[in-house]
Amino acid sequence: MAGTLRKPSYKYMHVILNQCVRGRMPQAMFAVFLHSLMRAVIFIAGVSLAFSFFPSGKASSPFAVVFAAFVLIAGFLLVEILTYGLYGIIAPLVRNKASSIKDIFCGFRDKSRRVVKDALAFTVINVAAMLILGILASLPLRSVRFLSESLDETSFLIVAALAYILLVALLTLPFAFSYLILMTKSDAGVWQSFVLSWKMLIRQIPHFVGFVIYAGGKDIAMVVVIQLLLFVLPRGEGGSSSMQLLATLASFIGVLAEYRALTRGYMAVCIYFYGEAGILRPHGDPDVVPGTPEAVPGNPDVVPDNPEAGGDESGGTDGPAAVTPQIPEAEDRAGEAGGTDE
Repeated sequence: MAGTLRKPSYKYMHVILNQCVRGRMPQAMFAVFLHSLMRAVIFIAGVSLAFSFFPSGKASSPFAVVFAAFVLIAGFLLVEILTYGLYGIIAPLVRNKASSIKDIFCGFRDKSRRVVKDALAFTVINVAAMLILGILASLPLRSVRFLSESLDETSFLIVAALAYILLVALLTLPFAFSYLILMTKSDAGVWQSFVLSWKMLIRQIPHFVGFVIYAGGKDIAMVVVIQLLLFVLPRGEGGSSSMQLLATLASFIGVLAEYRALTRGYMAVCIYFYGEAGILRPHGDPDVVPGTPEAVPGNPDVVPDNPEAGGDESGGTDGPAAVTPQIPEAEDRAGEAGGTDE
């Protein structure tokens, strides 16, 4: 290794995030909305089609079970490929480059099939999470029995969905950079992208998650406040027309805040990755490809293993606009990860 990697600075990354937001938020928010809409359509259509083979709550034949499983897996796969496309829109915006809404389908145009293989790996993780929860729910555990007996069916399904989301997040967090690695390294395969993402994130997941939450701080706080407001506002027959209008307006503002928080979160993931991969520069500066000689000198975010060899041991900078976070080790890490998957 060329040096010991510093965790990217929240202050510096937040300055870059605010630079990215200016003039780019509408396009990025629309991309996130489009992704969410297509994901909802895919899952609603897939679940409806899958459960059409269970008219009485039981499978009509073994074929019905296999077909339902195939539909759900295909749905997960399509959503993951679209997620790659979402990064294909947002990642260039972070680097001050042009992107188009149609890039959300760029994963389907990948002739090397790397994107499909990567999406399939994430699909396996999603299915594994479902199986784990299914096995836990079938075990004679007191907590499971208590939840099933004390909650109605809707509440139990909500708890199960939240548990599934949490489990998937825990399983996929170390691989959050996988799609971005595929975009950055044309020779990276699925295994290499997963291993490299693991090496970049595993020791600083709390720091990474903290920045993603920090990036959407105000909007996340607004969503929480609005949800609390909607909880206490009288609705239905018990509320006046003015209260209902206020609730509708608050709901609309809450949706906007939610999508702003999601958009800033996706941008934060890209900023954190590019800060580690050595390609992030303040807007207006030329790009530097990691591993090239230009990416090494004056690197403020890498502390030499031997301080006497050169460089500032403190890693200090004159401010966000004066430096470029670069990590020339990105190529070294990729080399350690092994060959590509062809």
